[in-house]
Amino acid sequence: MKDDHYYMSIANSEAQKALDRGDYPCGCVLILNDKIISKASSEGVTKKDVTLHAEIIAIRESQKKLGTSSLDKCILYTSIEPCLMCAKAIVYAKIKKVVYGTEHKEYGDKKTFDILKQNGIGKDIKVTSGIDKEKASSLLKLFLHR
Repeated sequence: MKDDHYYMSIANSEAQKALDRGDYPCGCVLILNDKIISKASSEGVTKKDVTLHAEIIAIRESQKKLGTSSLDKCILYTSIEPCLMCAKAIVYAKIKKVVYGTEHKEYGDKKTFDILKQNGIGKDIKVTSGIDKEKASSLLKLFLHR
């Protein structure tokens, strides 16, 4: 059985691909029963589409591949804390576990899933943060300094 660091290394590899082509450096992997269902990197900058976040792309691909909108048995790994749009997509896809590397600080010190939970949304989602944080943070810093 592979661990969180293994899957996060794949998410960070996807993030590196995004950074290399000039996109926001976020990578995402969706896992079902220890198998990769989909992986994606953000494409919003290069494709000029603000909805093309890595999490959204990976969720769409997984739903299509599995033939269902419910990903309740999947685990989502993402290099950067999901934004509110992606967090709501995670809730709607019924994903119960999210693992991410680093925070973006888009909402100050508040965490995305804490914001949702304060509003009664996504209370059953287990969130783990800080997995391989240094790598994800370094990619994000490179992007923000460009």
